[in-house]
Amino acid sequence: FFGRVSSAFGAQKNFVAGAAHELRSPLTALKLQAEALRRAGDEGSRETAIARLQGGIERAIHLVGQLLLLARQESGETPAAVRSGPVRLDEVVAQCVGAALPQAQARSIDLGVAQSEDAVTQGDAAALRVLLGNLIDNAIKYAPQGGQVDVSVSASDGAPVLTVEDNGPGIPEAERERAFDRFYRLAETNGAAEGSGLGLAIVRAIAQQHGAQVVLDRSERLGGLRATVRFVATPAAS
Repeated sequence: FFGRVSSAFGAQKNFVAGAAHELRSPLTALKLQAEALRRAGDEGSRETAIARLQGGIERAIHLVGQLLLLARQESGETPAAVRSGPVRLDEVVAQCVGAALPQAQARSIDLGVAQSEDAVTQGDAAALRVLLGNLIDNAIKYAPQGGQVDVSVSASDGAPVLTVEDNGPGIPEAERERAFDRFYRLAETNGAAEGSGLGLAIVRAIAQQHGAQVVLDRSERLGGLRATVRFVATPAAS
C-alpha cells in the first residue's frame, strides 16, 4: 500500500514539474507578444500583433485543457472511471470525423471513413470521442498538405477495432513507444504546428480505462502512421 502511495506521489510530482516546464514557454511567448502589441506603431502592425497574441492565447488554453484532461484521466476522476454503458463506435467515428472536417479542409486533406461496421463497446462515449478526436487531430497535423486521412471501425473476433491512418511521414519504429510519453514531441514535419505532446498520452490513458490496447505502426495502404485501438470483446459487440 505504501509503495503504491509513494509511486502515486512520485508520478504526481513528475507531472507537476513537467506541466510547469511546459507552461513556461507559452506564457513567455504571450508576454513577448503583448509587448510587441504595445510597441506596434501603425494599424497594420497592430493587427498582426493582435492576431499573434490571439493565437498564443488559444495555444495556451489548449495546453491547459490537455493538462487538465490528462490529470483527470490518470487520477480516475473522469466519467469513464465511474460510468459505463454501451457505446456505438460507428456513431463515435461519424461524430469525430464531422467535427474534424473544417480542420482537414483548411489543409486540403481528404478526411473520410474508409470502413464503418456496427461495433459496440462498454465505456464512456465522451471519453472515447476525445480518444478518437486526438488520433484524428494528430493524423491531420502530420499529413502533408493535400494528404489523406482514413478512419475505420470494424470488429475482429468480436472485438471492436478503431483505426486511423494517414499518408504522412509516420513515426520511426524506435520512437513509437516513446510517442505515448507525456510532453514527448516528434520532429516537426510538413509544416505541422507544434503540439502539446499530450495527445497520445491522453489516448493511452483513456484506452487503458476501457481495457483497450493502442498500437502504432506503418499504414500499408497510405504509407504513413496507422494507429489502432483494439477493445475487448463484449456480449453487446459480438
